[in-house]
Amino acid sequence: MPQSRQTRRHFLTTSGATVVGTVGLATTTASAQTDAQQGILADGVGEGGDLRAFILGQIDGLSLGPPEATAATLADRLRNEFNANSSHWINYGNWLIDEYGVTALGDTLIAVDVKVDRWVTDTETVATTIDAGYDTETDTFTSLEWRLGAPDDPDYQAALIDDAAKNGSDELAEFRREFIDTSGEGNHELPSRQYVSRMAGRYSRFVTVGDDGQSVFELLLGEIRN
Repeated sequence: MPQSRQTRRHFLTTSGATVVGTVGLATTTASAQTDAQQGILADGVGEGGDLRAFILGQIDGLSLGPPEATAATLADRLRNEFNANSSHWINYGNWLIDEYGVTALGDTLIAVDVKVDRWVTDTETVATTIDAGYDTETDTFTSLEWRLGAPDDPDYQAALIDDAAKNGSDELAEFRREFIDTSGEGNHELPSRQYVSRMAGRYSRFVTVGDDGQSVFELLLGEIRN
């Protein structure tokens, strides 16, 4: 289950090379706390360990400033990409449950702030909601929708900030193309070691102070473990 208070992004460096990033959905009203790093579809899938891919991810993640696009534009791109392919994400989530016994978040509302920090005191924020429908009797997802606006009473809160917001729609599309079988035959794949390591490297320079954030990968699939 998700952690009961806002988690922080920790980077544990060993031998000056390998980095482990842990982050989950940020806030829940539950009182119990566990060590699980929970995503909407799963509680962490795939492991990295590819140093070259990690370094390439670090290079890929270099940024000279905030995204040029507005937070509203980035939120629209995320919604459009996700909603146009929500049936495929449902199929993938159910496949993970059937094949690997992952723990899904279940029937829930997640408030996701899309944020762009322009200056120290100037932050653009667009409130969005991911609505996940889940049948507890069959342990299957029945619906997934990403929409504008904040839910009145969210079960969880999360944030996509700066590069995570800017890269989000492309990362959704890339993951779908590489690992989700959209033909309907169900020949999905777990994310590769190279992909997980590249994602870990891309966001490894962030040490969260204040608002907690995650990548789209973490938001949907849970902990990145490199």
